[in-house]
Amino acid sequence: MERVSPTRMALLAKRSQIELAEQGRDLLSEKRNALLRELQKLAQQVMIGSDVLEQATAEARWALHEAEALDGPEALRSAALAARGATQVEARVVSVMGVQIPEISAPPIGRGLLERGYGLSASTSRIDAVADRFEAVMNLLLVLTAQEIRLRLLAQEVRTTTRRVNALDNVLLPRLRVEKNYIQMMLEERERETIFRFKRLQRARTVRREELS
Repeated sequence: MERVSPTRMALLAKRSQIELAEQGRDLLSEKRNALLRELQKLAQQVMIGSDVLEQATAEARWALHEAEALDGPEALRSAALAARGATQVEARVVSVMGVQIPEISAPPIGRGLLERGYGLSASTSRIDAVADRFEAVMNLLLVLTAQEIRLRLLAQEVRTTTRRVNALDNVLLPRLRVEKNYIQMMLEERERETIFRFKRLQRARTVRREELS
């Protein structure tokens, strides 16, 4: 324990420090609990989204294999080259319990038959189905990616907040309470010594008056 001055002012200061530390711990605990609720809700969404994405990917692959077998790889490759395009992804920062988290959004990727760039005469319903399935996969993938980024950052913030709560509970507050108890004990001991000296002085005065009377 560091050197502590056992004075009334020091005792009041320690009590104030303990109160502030307890308030800070309580606020951090509330923040951690709110983050955990958000984390659990988001984790459930990610699990459901992963299952949906896995199912959609399997359906897209099945459609691809079917079109490749019946329409030929050249027809698929030609349609894929004609349908090539870019997706505009937007990112912004949102605050969750004071935590700055990026949020990714994008317009729906799905396009109509006339918007994909390949001629309808050179395509088949199977190739169109492949495009539909993989566009659905891309939409799901963008949503799931954004959720996983938020999930990872929230989990990191929960760990950081938990470390701070533990530091206050297990390090700072116990040290402050030990110092407060030490100061209080020293002040009480001084008070007992003062009372003892006062009583001894009173007895001495009483004896002296009796001797003089």
